[in-house]
Amino acid sequence: MKRLDQFLGWLPWLLGAVIIGGIVHIVSILAMPRLAPNDSWARFAAVAPLSRLTPLPPVTPGKEFGPYEDPAMAVSICRYDLDRGPLRLRGNFTGGQLILLSFHSRYGDVFYSMTDRSAARGVLDILVVTSTQLATIEAYDSEDELPSELRLTAPDRLGYVIVRGLAPQPGNRDAAAARVAAIACGVEAAIPG
Repeated sequence: MKRLDQFLGWLPWLLGAVIIGGIVHIVSILAMPRLAPNDSWARFAAVAPLSRLTPLPPVTPGKEFGPYEDPAMAVSICRYDLDRGPLRLRGNFTGGQLILLSFHSRYGDVFYSMTDRSAARGVLDILVVTSTQLATIEAYDSEDELPSELRLTAPDRLGYVIVRGLAPQPGNRDAAAARVAAIACGVEAAIPG
C-alpha cells in the first residue's frame, strides 16, 4: 500500500513531465522550418537569381540538392520577390509529357500546385501577386471579360516556384529539361494604375 501511495504521489509529476516534453517536441518541430539556417530558400538563393527560371543539376546519388528528389525529373526553380512586381509564368505545353508546378512561400509551404493538364488549351499563363497587387489589377479589369491568366495570391512576398518535367526513361532527360526551360518566369512589367 505504501508503494502505491508513493507511485500515486509521483504520477502527477510524471504526467506533467511527459506533457511538457510533448509540447516542447511539437513546438520545436513546427518552428524548425523558420529557424533552420540552410532551408530551401537559402539553398535556392545560392544557385538561382530572382525572377528567372534556373535549372537544377541532375540528381546523382549522394549529390541531391534537396530531400526526396526524383532522378526521373528535370527540375527548375524560379525564386520571386513580389516587392519587385507580380511574377508571371508563361509557356506552352506540348508533347503530352507530364509537367508539375508547385508554388511555395519563403518557408517552403505549398500554397498552390498544378500539372500541365490544368493549362487552358495547353497554354500556361499564371500571375503570382500579393493581395494589394491583385486588388489593383482587378480594379482595372473589364466587367465583360474573364481574366486570361490564372491569378494566385501568395501568402508572403518572397517565395519560389518549382517546375518539374518527367523523363520516363533516362534518355528522355534532355527533352524533359527542354520542356521545362520553355516556361518563361519573370517580373510583370507594369500593373495598371
